[in-house]
Amino acid sequence: MAITSLHTSSARAELRSRAITIPSLMEVAADCLDSVAPLLVSHSFDLSRVCVGSGNGPSKALAERVDCGLRAGDVDTIQVDNLDGRLDQAAELAAKIISEGVSLAVGVGGGRVIDTMKLAAARTGIDFVSVPTSISHDGISSPVASLRQRDGTRSSYAAAMPAGIIIDVAVIGSSPPRALRAGVGDLASNLTAILDWQLADRLGHNRFDAFAAMIAESGARPVFDLTDLSALESHEILAKGLLLSGLAMAAAGTSRPCSGAEHLVSHSLDRILGPRAAMHGEQVALGCLISAAAHGSPLHGTLSEVFQSLGLPRRPSDLELSDETMVEALREAPGTRPERYTILSEIDLSGGAALELLERAFG
Repeated sequence: MAITSLHTSSARAELRSRAITIPSLMEVAADCLDSVAPLLVSHSFDLSRVCVGSGNGPSKALAERVDCGLRAGDVDTIQVDNLDGRLDQAAELAAKIISEGVSLAVGVGGGRVIDTMKLAAARTGIDFVSVPTSISHDGISSPVASLRQRDGTRSSYAAAMPAGIIIDVAVIGSSPPRALRAGVGDLASNLTAILDWQLADRLGHNRFDAFAAMIAESGARPVFDLTDLSALESHEILAKGLLLSGLAMAAAGTSRPCSGAEHLVSHSLDRILGPRAAMHGEQVALGCLISAAAHGSPLHGTLSEVFQSLGLPRRPSDLELSDETMVEALREAPGTRPERYTILSEIDLSGGAALELLERAFG
């Protein structure tokens, strides 16, 4: 499905029309997991042969429920499991999709499952339906797949926006509280990412897209009102916010509405820590505080209060990180994506400057 919008820029007052691809199916409701099959039928997906993918934990049983529902409707299915967010798995799955004549891929699981199937589907040109069982980051709806290579390093790959997104908030609510907190961290990062995007626009490095930024901000602002992450209403707010993040990236044609300096800090921690890295959204939460402090934005105090209220990390020690590791990650962060201009590209991070910034960020 496509919609037409206005593209605005502070650098050039020119109106331009463009088409934005959005999912033809978006369902966020309680107890909708068993309705996956009729939802796919009612939205005219090609069900000639469906591949249902999952991980090796709780998502495997949930994927079995989806598979059973499809088979009850006389849909020919194949199942793959143990998907763990690796690039080689995505390549193997793409080959299987081709050899088995798969017409639709359905990913049931967390970010690793979703991203593996998302890239495989994109590379083979079939539709992908995202059925997340946790919402720890915006990969549930984004056109980007973050996967590990054989050496353990993580890279992002251009994929495609899911053709369908089905979020059962009852299933989401049963995921670990840590995953929900990580989702808050990744969603809140839209706000600091927008500050970086505006900075890059002012300095002539990137063109700011006010429409895409508005979508990203609209998804993120409700996190300020969250008080109880165990409540069903909070799960729905978080799910819809992360869904809007994916739409913002699709509208912009870039991850800039949802990824700035805070994500570079997380990428840097991934490189330094490898398998010892914390959850993406947890590391991004620390990056948000660093970015807001570097910008001198009032967002810093607001985010710090929200993170404290909801139990997100507010200092490196919350993730068992030393000050030395955090300084190293901060200094190396701009190099993780040299083409992405952020506040970290603008300020001095040498000598004691990096430590001084961390002191302002974490108090």
